[in-house]
Amino acid sequence: MKKAYCEEFIGKYSVPVRVAVALDLVKKYNYTQLQAARTVNIPQPLLNYVIHGRRRPRLLDVVLESREIRGVIESLADQIASGKTISMCDFCRAVKALYERLHIKNRPS
Repeated sequence: MKKAYCEEFIGKYSVPVRVAVALDLVKKYNYTQLQAARTVNIPQPLLNYVIHGRRRPRLLDVVLESREIRGVIESLADQIASGKTISMCDFCRAVKALYERLHIKNRPS
């Protein structure tokens, strides 16, 4: 049985997306590492390792280097900082539409 798009997408992009949003919260909104990590549900040590260059989750560079995906990440961080609760479904829908529009490589098959 073939996996649903969301299952494959979340399997590949959940951690890099959460890390990217957390990085944005730390840099733009002065969240502490602990606040940002708890907000996006990742371990704080992971965020610390990424900030200090000791770790780089798979596909994080794809997320950070794509101007279009970066826009979606920044939008999510803005919404979170303003108090809105965001789900991965919101991100998945936005990026799926973006992939379909731009035919970006590394998208789940």
